[in-house]
Amino acid sequence: METGKTGKYFKYAIGEIILVVIGILIALQINNWNQNRLDRHIERDTLINLRLDLHSAMAQLDNKIMQNNLYRFYDSTAMELIHSKTEVPNDSITKLLLAHIFTPTFDPELGTLNEILNTGKMEIIQNKSLRKHISSWNRYMDELSEVDNRLIYLDDNFKTPLYMKILPYRNSFNYVIKPNSASLLAEPLPSSNFQSLPNEFFYTMEFESMLANYLIYGIVQGERLDDIKTKIIDMIALIDKMIKPD
Repeated sequence: METGKTGKYFKYAIGEIILVVIGILIALQINNWNQNRLDRHIERDTLINLRLDLHSAMAQLDNKIMQNNLYRFYDSTAMELIHSKTEVPNDSITKLLLAHIFTPTFDPELGTLNEILNTGKMEIIQNKSLRKHISSWNRYMDELSEVDNRLIYLDDNFKTPLYMKILPYRNSFNYVIKPNSASLLAEPLPSSNFQSLPNEFFYTMEFESMLANYLIYGIVQGERLDDIKTKIIDMIALIDKMIKPD
């Protein structure tokens, strides 16, 4: 008799344990489902913001690529004139040189991408290709920065000191700042009273070598910019596949 009661008790206890385990598993499944739904909501919002940042970066990048192509054209034109020993009026040389007096940089505001990299949000992004693009972003930017810094070094240590001696820098505003563009100048500055003296150095090996440096680094800079543009295009395409356009 006692044995029968004990057997029933164990069966009852086992049944209770099984019910508790099932309850725990159901609770965990519901919790996982809720967490997954929350993660997908966060992922969608993050991707929408990232897409906006990338479109903004693309606009700045296209402008940088245009400037890179334009400055390479100016520098290659000057190289051709030197090589052919073509006599060019001082005024024409001055305009050509003052049109390229600084190196613009690509500094996109990518708060969402940085947030993904710095706060662990990478884990909620399901697409492996997009995660790979995001993870390698800083490497692409570092490679571009190396070239930009080299060009800025040339600006600060060679071009600017040289140009300030023989070119009226005041006139550069007339070539760099376009009419009706947003600037601190209500109207163009009057031309300088000083005469430019570019012929004194234009047809020299020193100046030709400086131009060659700008052309070489300008070409590399253009390649880095194209690589970043391809990356942004690929990232936007991946995001568009993951979320429905608003």
